[in-house]
Amino acid sequence: MSISVIKQRAGRKYKVGGGGIESLRKEYIAVETATMGANAEAKLPGVPAPGTAHPNHSNLVVDNYEVEEGEGPDKNTLRVTVNYEPITTEVIGSGDDATTVAIEEWGWDDGTDERELTAGVDGTPVLNSARDPFESVPKVSVPAPVFTKVMKFKNRQSGWRDSNCKVNGSAVTIGAESFPVGTLLCTIAEKRIIGDEVWKYQYSVHLRFKSNKVKIEGGNTLTEIGWDAAVVDAGMRAFDENGDPKLIRQVDSETGKVCTVTSPALLDGNGNKLEDGDEPYIFRFQAYERASFPSWFTSEPTLVEEGLT
Repeated sequence: MSISVIKQRAGRKYKVGGGGIESLRKEYIAVETATMGANAEAKLPGVPAPGTAHPNHSNLVVDNYEVEEGEGPDKNTLRVTVNYEPITTEVIGSGDDATTVAIEEWGWDDGTDERELTAGVDGTPVLNSARDPFESVPKVSVPAPVFTKVMKFKNRQSGWRDSNCKVNGSAVTIGAESFPVGTLLCTIAEKRIIGDEVWKYQYSVHLRFKSNKVKIEGGNTLTEIGWDAAVVDAGMRAFDENGDPKLIRQVDSETGKVCTVTSPALLDGNGNKLEDGDEPYIFRFQAYERASFPSWFTSEPTLVEEGLT
């Protein structure tokens, strides 16, 4: 198709909201050098293409345009309606690696989760009245909000699986709040966008936050362990004088005879039976591999206040 003239028609139509212009429509007249034949629909060179930013309103890009062919003597004249819609973009990386992405979602939900109640809010281990671990560890609901950032890219990204099902290996700042090591569990998904010639891939990042403060490894201060597991040291065997694990034997309170234990007893963190009155020992186990999350997982897009210029 060859176009000889393209000019903008008078009469813009736009929608204004609290943040400025939310959508805009422009009309153009295009004149063909030859009439299109049957089934000869094609893109129009010179008309702002989908994905093109508006020259004055950075939050608006061309979503699509509509073409209407004239009739009779105006058959070579095409009326083109270009529709601009709002979009929030962000530049990630720098220099030759800089990439513009479209942001569809950024923020937190109010999710909850359950965890085993190994210790109370003051860090005291949860034991029964005989100072033994419960056979069935109580579970409680705890806040576990999920941060979500959904982005559209023009090209497929590599290495995104490197952070999947891993926790943050360093402190992460989201918005104005910092989250300690190991408190954010990441899941990320890739989706191919069908029918969009500009934004071809969507990536959804989810970071689930969990806080769990416990007095671990015999310490007296609370330690934030996040997604790590805390387990009270207990068992039915302990080391003997030769360093071999043997079933724990103790005096039965009813018969006065020495017998082996029939339920787990508290241990001291070194494989020995805990002395009466000593504080229980809580192990910390790393449950998830740690990773360094890229900044684009959490960066907040800049707020753009659009006027009517």
